[in-house]
Amino acid sequence: MTISMARPEALRSDAQRNRTALLDVARTFVDRGEPALLNAVAHEAGVGVGTAYRHFPTQQHLLEALAIDAFEDMLDRVRDAVALPDTADALRGVVGEAFRSMLQDPALGDLLTGGGFSCSDTLELAGDLVASVDELLARGRSEGLVRGDIGADDLRRLLCGMRSAAVAGGVTVPAPERYAEVLLTGIRPA
Repeated sequence: MTISMARPEALRSDAQRNRTALLDVARTFVDRGEPALLNAVAHEAGVGVGTAYRHFPTQQHLLEALAIDAFEDMLDRVRDAVALPDTADALRGVVGEAFRSMLQDPALGDLLTGGGFSCSDTLELAGDLVASVDELLARGRSEGLVRGDIGADDLRRLLCGMRSAAVAGGVTVPAPERYAEVLLTGIRPA
């Protein structure tokens, strides 16, 4: 159920300071590969737990707030890649940009891996992403570049699996573009 927004429209200055402090602390947890549990985040940010829950009713809301900027940036780059006239280049661009974004921002990677959305603005971004990728995959299918049974959610799941593999053991692989090439090879028709 979408009940709020990952990026609220207007907050009082004290509420904005508290929200920023919570997000800054939560980011440090996520960047270290630790869960950003609201109680721990509130404690470390120096705000009350009730304040934390007013801003982020659930862990999912907090994750979406952490990831929304990276999500918007990734969607912009995906749209640019989809617009490329050469479908093979467009596919390579979409897979590369999405994968790179998920590796660069752990919150975005976690959000897309979870696949669920609680905030109306992130849900809208997800819808736009699916529409863009579906359009590109349809082009790819019509040109014989993409298997007929691959959809946008399949691509998301494959990218999430690649992300897990690319960061296994706490160290990101030195050449993640290899993984993107393997994925592109795998979605081609036999």
